[in-house]
Amino acid sequence: MAALVPTSLDIFPQAWQAALAYLQLRLPPDGNPFNALQQLTYFALIFFLAPLQILTPLAMSPAVAGRLPWYPALFRGRQVARSIHFLGLVAFISFIVHHLTLVVAHGLGNELAKIVLGIEHGATPGQEALAIAIMGAWLVLVGIVHVWATRASHASPRSLQQLLDRVIDPVKLALFHHLTSRQHYLPSQRSAAPRVNGRPPADASYQALARNRFADWRLEVRGLVEQPRALTLADLHALERQTQTTKHNCIQGWSYIAEWTGVPLRAVLEGCRPLAQARYVVLYAMDNKSESEPEPEGPGRFYETVDLELANHPQTIIALEMNGEPLSIEHGAPARLRVETQLGFKMVKWLRAVELVEDYRGIGEGQGGWREDWQHYSQEAGI
Repeated sequence: MAALVPTSLDIFPQAWQAALAYLQLRLPPDGNPFNALQQLTYFALIFFLAPLQILTPLAMSPAVAGRLPWYPALFRGRQVARSIHFLGLVAFISFIVHHLTLVVAHGLGNELAKIVLGIEHGATPGQEALAIAIMGAWLVLVGIVHVWATRASHASPRSLQQLLDRVIDPVKLALFHHLTSRQHYLPSQRSAAPRVNGRPPADASYQALARNRFADWRLEVRGLVEQPRALTLADLHALERQTQTTKHNCIQGWSYIAEWTGVPLRAVLEGCRPLAQARYVVLYAMDNKSESEPEPEGPGRFYETVDLELANHPQTIIALEMNGEPLSIEHGAPARLRVETQLGFKMVKWLRAVELVEDYRGIGEGQGGWREDWQHYSQEAGI
């Protein structure tokens, strides 16, 4: 590693001479072990580009942005971080292409002996052949795994979803799930035109409720509770009131900042006294996807699931107002969920019922939400 760190400014003119040699299709003199241009490139890759590729995705994480609102601001926002990350990807691909080209130019067998076998100088023809064979076998193995994974994901997407969830979700749970949102954007930072994603419920019952300004609407709270309830809008307005200005982070890019006013989900649940075995909160929408947005992925009403920890987060609310006005139909009237450390698809709009359960695997297709059931999303949406 020490061989990668420049110790003199002389490396810059030497790197320029090496670059000129490559442009003239000549090989510069060997370094110890790298020439100046190679040393600068590896140094930038390891100590600058690689850390940047780790830091920029964190600025796109709803859980990180909710807990540390200042962090995305370091990159001038989520979208700038996304663009920087994409440019980093392009830089990595460019490096790989150029690196492989120069490996061949410097002598494939000799360079692979250095990379694979650790032989810096004087590799024999047999050692070069062995290094090429090992690299070739590895590339064949990568190709086989790629073909298998592609075919398996098409043939059995559910199996691959569950396999990835078992590998990735524990890491996401450990790193991001326990972060609580501390967002507090200023009124001046609210988005001028919050973008709408999805279509409102198309069924006649919802249309009738909307025409009557949801006077007949009830939010049913049921399941593993001592006291099931059916709450009207007036009932919800009479409960603890909370206002927060937060960022909606959508996986598809429908992101915006808005002020939300409503009732902490915690207060709604406390009023119904959850039983000890309750572990998850299932939130059901009035949106029947087969009517509002017919898609081949799946039918039925939209729903999502959060565990009790997320449900009790201080900025998890049932929102009734947006930017000082009653929720519009497009944004989820009469009530929608806000859970500010999660991606937008967890924020169920057009709420009709809340159910406390011990296990969500008996609901729908058993994956914990409509998108999880039919579009193979992860139930953990903190990043």
